[in-house]
Amino acid sequence: MNTQHETTGIMLKTHARGVRRVTLAVTCVAAITSLAACGPDNAGKAAGNASGPASSSAPGASTGSQAKPNGIEKQSGKEIYLKATQANADAKSFREQATSSKQKTDLKLSATECVGTVNKLQQGSFEIIRKDNDIWVKADAQFSAGAKAHGGAIPSDKWLHGTPSNLLMKALGTYCHQEQFTKPSKGPGDLTLGKSTTVNGVSVVPASMKVGDKGVTYYVANTGTPNLIKREVTGRDDLPTISYSDFGKPVGASAPTGEIVEAPSH
Repeated sequence: MNTQHETTGIMLKTHARGVRRVTLAVTCVAAITSLAACGPDNAGKAAGNASGPASSSAPGASTGSQAKPNGIEKQSGKEIYLKATQANADAKSFREQATSSKQKTDLKLSATECVGTVNKLQQGSFEIIRKDNDIWVKADAQFSAGAKAHGGAIPSDKWLHGTPSNLLMKALGTYCHQEQFTKPSKGPGDLTLGKSTTVNGVSVVPASMKVGDKGVTYYVANTGTPNLIKREVTGRDDLPTISYSDFGKPVGASAPTGEIVEAPSH
């Protein structure tokens, strides 16, 4: 379980940041982790509050229709990608919404906080909150049953609290892949620039590459701040297409209310 800005070549082959490479010593934990694997590389999207699903909103004003051209399209595809991922990191927070054939995620993220939902489609869903070293997860009945079938203990409709010292909580917490803010991806090598277009109400320049019938396109704002607005994958429906918005808006993570069950410390 890792992040969204892997090198494109790796991404097209192995979902380099989608497939979280958490080495788990306990077999049952490894099995449960498979229920939660393949999250977005960087990055799902946010919740409107600490315990509910995210609310929909448009990208920040810095990349809106009133922003001035930033000239990003005059640079190489590699330079555009690096500036875009750095711009997202510099925003300090954003909303990430990812969709693939296996799951949908909606997360609000920063380097220290995470709030949102993960829907594994055929395996159930869970809400997640992370604040610093504390992680809370509330699974639905289907996800809880799947975990139980593999020897795990994730209660249904109750908050499970723990820290990364617990292997299961560490695995689930990787959906918050905060390395997007601390270590932005260096990304792919050669990218071909396309004509300016509009994505999610933002004027963007597409930078893309293809390997056979598989490809990835990064849409970068060419007005205002050159944020990465969308990453679109073609030819691999198991790899997520991801949208980014709400740059710089507070995550607002806090301990949830309701019944909380403590996970073991190891």
